[in-house]
Amino acid sequence: MKKFQVMYPNSADAIPSSLPEDTGKALLYAGGTDALERLREEIEQPELLVNLKNVPGLRGIVEKDNELHIGAATPLSDLFESEKIKAQSGLFEAIASIATLQLRNMGTIGGNLCQRPRCWYYRSRHYPCLRKGGDQCFAVYGENKYHAILGGGPCFIVYPSDAAPMLTALGAEVEIAGPGKRRRMPLADFYVLPEDDPYHENILKPRELLVSVNLPKSAMQWKSHYLKFRERRSFDFAMVSVAVAARVSGREIKDIRLVLGGVAPIPWRAFKAEEVLRGAAADDAVLQRAVDAELADAEPLDHNEYKVILAKNLIKRAVRDLLAA
Repeated sequence: MKKFQVMYPNSADAIPSSLPEDTGKALLYAGGTDALERLREEIEQPELLVNLKNVPGLRGIVEKDNELHIGAATPLSDLFESEKIKAQSGLFEAIASIATLQLRNMGTIGGNLCQRPRCWYYRSRHYPCLRKGGDQCFAVYGENKYHAILGGGPCFIVYPSDAAPMLTALGAEVEIAGPGKRRRMPLADFYVLPEDDPYHENILKPRELLVSVNLPKSAMQWKSHYLKFRERRSFDFAMVSVAVAARVSGREIKDIRLVLGGVAPIPWRAFKAEEVLRGAAADDAVLQRAVDAELADAEPLDHNEYKVILAKNLIKRAVRDLLAA
């Protein structure tokens, strides 16, 4: 591990101007459950390590301006224990599904949304994969059981966050601090496909940082549900997950947002399934048409075709569970 400097900033807005302009020269962390692992494994070798844990304004859950403001350095355990979060069942289910109690005490919502891929080729120092500046994605002809079936190419990672699909379904926005200014955008626009940028998962520039997640209070009026399938029952990343938020009247779906996890390099908005379900009574025939439409363009690799069937079944189950709640 090469030498680096450590910075303990006392202001979020002062951080961007202190960061180097070159990608990879700085590593920001709060809980460190992902960032410090990458540092230890020498996947990243920064010159500057920035500790965000105690930066004023980056931690806390506050209602203001008709939205729920969640600081990026807020521990996941604080969200798990918050009555405001428990009021939105789908979001609480998503937070509860993340790792273990001990890891939720360390990990933060910002870190969860900004974590890097869990692909074993990316995580190994022995494989100069495309995402690390190499010339190929080793998963294409290698071990690809956990990789993308939608939106893949030239890299076939899946985005590992549980919070991101549910927050996207609820219409959350993120606030980003850069040199001399801040900007906001829908969380759905925060992530990028490999065809647009094969080296990064989100739109953050080298001198920017995520400072907050903002959930409109109107989202609290939507019914929501989060469903996750994982290999290990105790804790694991999703093989496939489904986040659904909807306005319903009886069995009729007035409006709906469906977002899939574990199947694509970004939280995957299931627009085709939504179109079939919106305004319909979600009986078995309608649900089948919805999932068939959404997964029609799936392109599984050699070892992950099971994800197509799994995603279809989880979507149907998630919608049924939500309507029955």
